Amino acid sequence: MLGAKLKVPKKQVSTPEKTNLRRKRSIPASFDVRTGFSSCAGIVGMIQDQSSCGDCWAVSTASALTDRYCISQVKKGNSAPLKTNPSVYFSALELMSCTPGMSGCGGGDPYYAWKYTQNSGLVTGTNYTWNSGCKPYPFPPHGTTEYTAPSCVSSCTSSAWNVAYTQDKKYTKTTGYIQSNVAAIQNEIMANGSVVAAFDVYDDFMYYSSGQTSDVYVGGHAVRMIGWGTDTYPDGTSLDYWLCANQWNYDWGMNGYFKIARGVDECGIESSEISFGTF
Repeated sequence: MLGAKLKVPKKQVSTPEKTNLRRKRSIPASFDVRTGFSSCAGIVGMIQDQSSCGDCWAVSTASALTDRYCISQVKKGNSAPLKTNPSVYFSALELMSCTPGMSGCGGGDPYYAWKYTQNSGLVTGTNYTWNSGCKPYPFPPHGTTEYTAPSCVSSCTSSAWNVAYTQDKKYTKTTGYIQSNVAAIQNEIMANGSVVAAFDVYDDFMYYSSGQTSDVYVGGHAVRMIGWGTDTYPDGTSLDYWLCANQWNYDWGMNGYFKIARGVDECGIESSEISFGTF
């Protein structure tokens, strides 16, 4: 259920679009992509289930890409895509199976999944239950079998989908990642929506309900980061946090979400890799 294995390049890259303007933007005390881009809230609020496959790197990237596609349409002055439209959801299956150098259910690096969307484009694909799009997710929710990624094929796996594989693809224009720069992460989220965060997972994270995590290290993980805020407690103390969406279904954590300490590189979440792509 984990699977983040980072292979970031030596030279850090960031989104070139309006970088100087983004640095001057005022950063609010709290932000949530679901309210910051409210017309896309239904799509951003979808929690995925990666099942018993270590492809968090692919599922989180496909989900963040879906969020960003919706937001890009709104920023262009178009109507937000409907949550019920399968043609706006991107395929985690294709990323899992086709991203060069990655290991499918054995793990991978989200940055290279983003690079795939730029170099090769990405087709549509909903979750397993919906079973729509060119390449829907192949593994059922709450799966107990250890799955293996299917082989990469240059065709739709759904015979019911009536758009040709090559015509179904959409391409990102840029890809990038950020390390150890809280303000840059916040500005990227405010500008373009959800990013993918990689971090270290400890065994108590599996049973998370709220608050920070710590204990025995079990592996790397990747999730969508959709915002931030500050919790204040009755004793007067407070905790700055990142708000993230996991892909372990709605019955995990806070209805699929969790908070993790912000500004202190908790579990390496700020220094490991914050990756993204733009349309």
